[in-house]
Amino acid sequence: MKQAILTLATFLFVTLSAVACGGSETDIPALATAAADATPSASFNVVAKNLKFNTDTLVVPAGEEVVISLDNQDSALHNISVYTEKGGDSIYRGELFQGKGTEEYRFQAPAAGVYYFRCDAHPEMNGVFIAR
Repeated sequence: MKQAILTLATFLFVTLSAVACGGSETDIPALATAAADATPSASFNVVAKNLKFNTDTLVVPAGEEVVISLDNQDSALHNISVYTEKGGDSIYRGELFQGKGTEEYRFQAPAAGVYYFRCDAHPEMNGVFIAR
């Protein structure tokens, strides 16, 4: 009985540790589907805090100038970069900067489509970038 309880406790500890450390992948298709009715915006205020962005979805007007103000509330390096897909080609790379502070990124949104954004220093900070 003690062995079964110890095994269960170990399993729960490992599982909860993986979840707490961000052990899951961002589900880009699910985020894109959830944002189907979102109105595109040309400007965003994104917060980086505790090695997380405050959003995992950015919907922008295709082909227009986008302005993202990144409020880095961590002491770590952060940025926002946009890629064709996870592990894909770079569309825009924002300059990394040390927190605490704010950086403004301006760039042309790509053609209509579903893309991927992330912090280059912390790739687990990511989400879906939708141009429509």
